[in-house]
Amino acid sequence: MAPRRRRGADNDAGDDAHSDTDAPKNRPPNTAFRQQRMRAWQCVLTPKLIVTIFSILAAIYLGFGAYLTYLAHTVRDIRIDYTDCTKLARDDSFTPVPEEHITAHFSKTDGTYNPYNAEWKRENRTVQVAGQRRNRTYCYVKFNIPEDLKPTISFFYNLENFYQNHRRYVNSFNAKQLLGDAVDGKTINASTCDPIAYDPRGSGKIVYPCGLVANSMFNDTFSTPVLLSVKGSSASNQTYNFTTQGIAWPGLKDLYGETKYDLSQIVAPPNWEERYPNGSYTEDNKPPNLKEDEHFQNWMMLAAAPNFFKLYQKNENETIVAGQYQVDIESNFDTTVYNGRKAFVLTTISAMGSRNIWPGIIFLIVGGICLILDVYFILSFFLWKPRKLGDPSYLSWNQPSAPQAHASAS
Repeated sequence: MAPRRRRGADNDAGDDAHSDTDAPKNRPPNTAFRQQRMRAWQCVLTPKLIVTIFSILAAIYLGFGAYLTYLAHTVRDIRIDYTDCTKLARDDSFTPVPEEHITAHFSKTDGTYNPYNAEWKRENRTVQVAGQRRNRTYCYVKFNIPEDLKPTISFFYNLENFYQNHRRYVNSFNAKQLLGDAVDGKTINASTCDPIAYDPRGSGKIVYPCGLVANSMFNDTFSTPVLLSVKGSSASNQTYNFTTQGIAWPGLKDLYGETKYDLSQIVAPPNWEERYPNGSYTEDNKPPNLKEDEHFQNWMMLAAAPNFFKLYQKNENETIVAGQYQVDIESNFDTTVYNGRKAFVLTTISAMGSRNIWPGIIFLIVGGICLILDVYFILSFFLWKPRKLGDPSYLSWNQPSAPQAHASAS
């Protein structure tokens, strides 16, 4: 293989010919930046520097971890799993809730209002929905709060073993339809709403809102807690009012809008049967305004883990006093079909949100590791008498380069 002629040589020149202009064309400018002669700070990890770094890291992580742990332990909450209420509770009287279904964190857990002494009762009712008589199962739960709780008070529902992060589930919605556009069947066919895209009864109508996410929306309803008794007072049947306004992030409303569909074009998702009998939207039972339906917006904020909490209602102004309360739950969401559990949680809020001890524990673990390494380096560098350290001034990067040395000599 013949050697390639250098760029810039004449056409009749030989293979070894070269041009006088080659060097200026290819040589980088003789600047400190292009020739990598810029001044730079070089970190030399001396024993004192290493000990100082790990001391600072240990102090930061341990201090922040202790603060997060303290905040987590200032949160007061009670969680009651009511999955088995329809099976275990009686319909003629209140019976104790199994203690393993109750989790509570208060400064005191005994006395008159022991939070682990909850009771429940089941009742079957017939109610009117869109002009039709429908059967409903209600679960009444009495629970105790042993101390006054200052606002903000939040009421969550908790689902376990529900995988909102499944690949097909995550993509099963149509963003334009949620925004309010009356998208046609062609657009629905091209979307990822399948298999909840058209009326399963065969009418050919479009499901609104379509997709698996909307179809599986949590549809248990909770009443506001009613105070039944309070120590040292005859007050009873006082309602502690919650609001469902402001429970979703403000920016979420921009993703939703009131639908432009005609009611004759759409049907409700199959699992919304309890709210819309036969899937029918009517003038008296219209489809929800998704821009104002914050429960729906929270549900569409998909959880990354199979066990998650979603905010249902809150009170930012009133203290909830110690006493016995009752919550009435309309139980529509069946978790037994996927071996899941459901619960409600009443909790206070700290600067870091609801109770979560893991961030503090993680910071404490990392800080502990830094502290152990710090002690080890102190012992190895200053007490165990290691060999004498070299002089960093003789490192190669600390010496002048050959051209610089030659220029200095001349």
